[in-house]
Parts: sequence; structure tokens; C-alpha cells
Amino acid sequence: MEELSKRKQKILRALVDEFVSTAEPVSSGDIKAKYMPEVSSATIRNDLAALEKMGYLEQPHTSSGRVPLPQAYKLYVENIIPDCVLTPAEIKYIRSSFDKKVDKVEDIIKQTAKVLADVTNYTSVIVVKNFKEVLVKEIKLVPIGDDTALVIVITDNGVLKDKTIDIPKNIRTDVIESANRLVNKMFGGKTVEEILEPYDIVDAEMERFRSLFEEIVEIIAGYNEEGTDKVYMEGALKMLDYPEYNNIDDARKFLSVIGEHEQVASLLDSGEGIEFSVKIGKEESGGLDKCAIVTAKYVVNGKEIGQAGVIGPERMNYNKVISVLNYLSKAFDKVIDGKKEE
Repeated sequence: MEELSKRKQKILRALVDEFVSTAEPVSSGDIKAKYMPEVSSATIRNDLAALEKMGYLEQPHTSSGRVPLPQAYKLYVENIIPDCVLTPAEIKYIRSSFDKKVDKVEDIIKQTAKVLADVTNYTSVIVVKNFKEVLVKEIKLVPIGDDTALVIVITDNGVLKDKTIDIPKNIRTDVIESANRLVNKMFGGKTVEEILEPYDIVDAEMERFRSLFEEIVEIIAGYNEEGTDKVYMEGALKMLDYPEYNNIDDARKFLSVIGEHEQVASLLDSGEGIEFSVKIGKEESGGLDKCAIVTAKYVVNGKEIGQAGVIGPERMNYNKVISVLNYLSKAFDKVIDGKKEE
């Protein structure tokens, strides 16, 4: 496709910005008055006509202005999207959301999805990778009473799990310590998938802790939940606030797709080595017309643990969405690191 001049790029960016803001066709007069007063209306009209011929814009009606097509949004995102700084109020809200005491990583993920939906005002989705791939680094047994202990599972992606189990009443501390060593000898450094494979305990010393081992395996199996990626969604109905989805058939199609979590997870999959992914238009967004999906990989300690994404109309505020995803990924990493140090 023909490379755009700097002026055409500026006009295209102005048109996308204005359409994102108003959802109304944009005229040459709008662009001149709000974005490019130094350029004549005739020049802007000529460039708009050229951009239309090149497949970036369309004119819904002869007498109306123009609206961006998927190709315009893609170019906007790839080449001419400016940096966006979050407002002090948005930053304060994000920080305060993670300042609260949260005991479970699952709750942190849910909170991240909620913040993402609230700040962008679009539908948010977070997909946590298959738990079977997680490596168990350490398991801690912490006595918390005469006949109970806390089992803490620490993994390589920062996911901490804990659950209270029953233990023999008045069990000696040295026995707990011995059990702790044996548990880590058996499970430390193994993936969840390896731990869940059938095994026989043949060591006589381990035999007396068989019930403990079985309880820990049961805990890990419970977290695994059928061996699939886990999907967290917030703001599913926010899309219906936008005029693009006033049509009942489009609304039904959208709700049908996001109701299938496996399909949503596949839509967010951006492939290896891609930090941010932007899918625009029906062909790229799983058949969702007038829709776009922006996805970021979430990494903890250098390892990808899942993806966070925003689903919105084609005219979504890409600039803000990418900035929020970037800010939240850093906040999420800090919170997870904080939990690991507790």
C-alpha cells in the first residue's frame, strides 16, 4: 500500500481521534477547526478523498463526513499513535485498588480485570495460562493449632495458594519439619502436571505421611480445575453502551461470543514474542463486527502467566487502552512480588 505523507498521516490521526470522541462522521471542517487550522479546507478535502480511495476511510452518505475503516485504525495503532498519560485520578484509583489487603492471587486477578474495565470503560478479559504448566518451587507446612496446619504452595510464576488441613493432634514440631522436607523432596521442582500423575510411595519413611501427600495433591488438583486456561471477565455489558451495538443482532452476537470462555481465550492469544496485540475488524476479532481487541502479555519474573485484554468498538481509544494495560501489568507484577515476599 502507498506510503502516506506526513500531512496525510496527521489528517488520518485527527479523523480517528475525532471519530473516537464523537462516533459521528468527520468533515474537513471539523479537522481544520480542531486540529489543523494552518491547512486549507480544500487541501484537507483532497487528502480525505485520497485516503478514501486508498481504503482507509469511507463516506456513509454523500453529504456527510467520513469514518475510519479497520485499515485506518491499524495504521493509527502501528505508526502514528501518540503516548497517553493517565490522569492523576486514574492513577490514584489503580493504586488504591491494589493497596487493599488481598490474600489470594485469584482475587488480585479479579481486581485487575475490574480496574481494567472501569478505567477504559470497555469489556476486560484476563486469561491465566493452564495451571498444569506451573512449576512448584516450594511447599510450606505451618502449624496453626493443635490439629491444623496451613499448606502454602509457592510456584515459579508467583501464584501462591494456601489451604488449611487437618493433622494428628499434638503432633511434634520435629515431625512437622520432617514432613516438610519430604514433601518438598517429592514435589519441589516439578510441574503440576507431573505431580498429578499417578505415583507409588515406596519409601517406608514416606509411608507414614501418605495421607498428608494425598491431601496436598488434592489441593493442587483442585487449583488445576480441569486443566484449562482460566478466564476472568468484567464489564461484559459495557459494549452495549456504545452506538455501534445499538443493533439488537450485533449485541446478541457479541454477548454470544464472550459467553464462550474458550473462544474468548483464543481471541486473546497473541502468539509467541508479541508483547501487545491489536486485532481490528470482523476478520481478526472472531467474527465480531465493528469490534477490536487489544491484548497484553502479563509476565512475572520473566515468565508469561497469561494475557489481559480489552474488547471494545473499532473506534476504541487505543492510546488509552494500551497505556492502561501497560500500567496495570507493572502494578500486577509488583503486587505478585509483594505476596511472594510475605
